[in-house]
Amino acid sequence: MKYTDYTDSTERVDAANGTTNDGELLYRELTFEIRAALFEVYNTLGPGFREETYRRAVLRELKLRGLCAEPELFAEVRYKGSVIDRYRMDIVVESKVVIELKAVEEMKASFAAQLLSYLKASQLRLGLLVNFGSDELYVRRFIR
Repeated sequence: MKYTDYTDSTERVDAANGTTNDGELLYRELTFEIRAALFEVYNTLGPGFREETYRRAVLRELKLRGLCAEPELFAEVRYKGSVIDRYRMDIVVESKVVIELKAVEEMKASFAAQLLSYLKASQLRLGLLVNFGSDELYVRRFIR
């Protein structure tokens, strides 16, 4: 199994956010457990299935690991006090991490923009962009 991890150095948190400034990653233990679940799904299923299949498998694996994982939660976009739109997020784990799943051969910049929009609308800080559709499991962290 191949794995590509695109962890940005910009995701470090500082003391003002209740964490140390010694390089500790945001939600380190939680994202470690999420990544382990993603590996398990990829190792078991491999590439080639549709996104919905991976969503169901990831939800099942996260629940088997004792994590609270909610599918298809909506994030509301507000403008001057009014809700003007809603986005459906694939999976939200422990009310902290948004997982945006893809099952495509090539990743596009618009996928990252989509996840960042979800983070902004939901007011959550951490998102994982995941692609099961190639010969490598792709996981990239994004911080709002």
